[in-house]
Amino acid sequence: FLVYLYWNTYIRQSNKYGAPFVPLEVEVVEEVMRLANIKQGEVFYELGSGDGRLVIAAALRGAKSFGVEIDILRVLYSRAWIILLRLQKNTHILHKNFFNVDLKKADVVCLYLLQETNDALEKKLEKELKKGCRVISVAFNFPHWKPKEVSPIGPIYGPTYYYER
Repeated sequence: FLVYLYWNTYIRQSNKYGAPFVPLEVEVVEEVMRLANIKQGEVFYELGSGDGRLVIAAALRGAKSFGVEIDILRVLYSRAWIILLRLQKNTHILHKNFFNVDLKKADVVCLYLLQETNDALEKKLEKELKKGCRVISVAFNFPHWKPKEVSPIGPIYGPTYYYER
């Protein structure tokens, strides 16, 4: 019964708040990090951080790293990995809806959501992101933005898009 209850809630949250959890392959994580070009001390956000692998990868490269995740089990899983890797000083997983998170301090924002979610986020990002903020979107684009680079290295669903605001 608890599994059913969790699964039912998870599906409703995924449909309402962003995307289902689909983990990225190692080579896609590395490509996202290449495109992000993270510098020591920069602020990194991943919207819909899932198991935290991009948040952790950014932290390992020196970023002050934030994941935003609505699914409490993925939040707990990510936080456990962060503790095991001793990254809790500069790495945080927020149990929130990313539509309600202030992104004004972000230097890099990464996301692997659905096209309809990207479309819904576009105005928020335009309003909140500072000039020069780097946005990396895996598999789905922002149709009204011109990418600086489109990498063919992505999941089966599409390439990886790099934008600068």
